[in-house]
Amino acid sequence: MKIVKNITEFYHSLVNDEKLLRLLYYIPKDRLDDPLDDLKVDVSQLPEKDSILDSLIVIGDKTSDLALETNICRICLYTGPRMPQKSYLKNLNQFTDNPYSSTQQYIFDIYTPDFVNNIDFRLDWLGEVLNEVLFQEDVEEFGDLRFHSGLPITNVPKGFVGYRWIYIMPSGQQPKGFRS
Repeated sequence: MKIVKNITEFYHSLVNDEKLLRLLYYIPKDRLDDPLDDLKVDVSQLPEKDSILDSLIVIGDKTSDLALETNICRICLYTGPRMPQKSYLKNLNQFTDNPYSSTQQYIFDIYTPDFVNNIDFRLDWLGEVLNEVLFQEDVEEFGDLRFHSGLPITNVPKGFVGYRWIYIMPSGQQPKGFRS
């Protein structure tokens, strides 16, 4: 199934992407304040980078500590529903669940302070960069990853906006006693 491996790979890809980290960490003062400006220190080079990364990219759906005073954006990464894939049985003219193949959802919730989103469309910008990270040509681990859906998050912390990006990845498992 490789769920833990996939979540781990997603997490490492996100925390190692400096563009994404800058968009999550640097809150603009005005429309001219570019988070990607070369004069800003790379987030990965900051002395408190470990605690910063722990608050920017979180495994699980954790928003209880988000407040406007925290002055950051966040991505929450976690698994969603897992559904068996369907197989078509021609002789019965119907679909049935395939017990050896399923589709796992991986969910990325992006949260941004509303005032930041009003300055530079940060929520959408983060979504674009998330897609860039997940669909890089040189990342073979995510070869079967496909975009499934996206939707606004309605239950967000006060003063924040959110968007949920859902991706799916098929996975199979061998029948018990199977020998190759």
